[in-house]
Amino acid sequence: KLDPPDRDRIASLAAMKKRTPHYLMKEAILEYVQREEARQNFIKVADASFEHYKETGLHITLDEFSAWVDDVQKNPDAPITACHT
Repeated sequence: KLDPPDRDRIASLAAMKKRTPHYLMKEAILEYVQREEARQNFIKVADASFEHYKETGLHITLDEFSAWVDDVQKNPDAPITACHT
């Protein structure tokens, strides 16, 4: 439940935007869910990547990654350095 001052703020913003408070709250909740789903997916992929590294030893160094970032800014199709042990 929202406190009355928070309800008033939402109602005021909704009026300015010509929307209902319900619309604003629904949009805020859906944006939050989308961010959290993306965050959870990132963590899942990072964990899988780390497990793969522990199993294979394949990696690139920070210097190699930084060089690729510099290259990709000049050429978006620049290939990333191949993984190595």
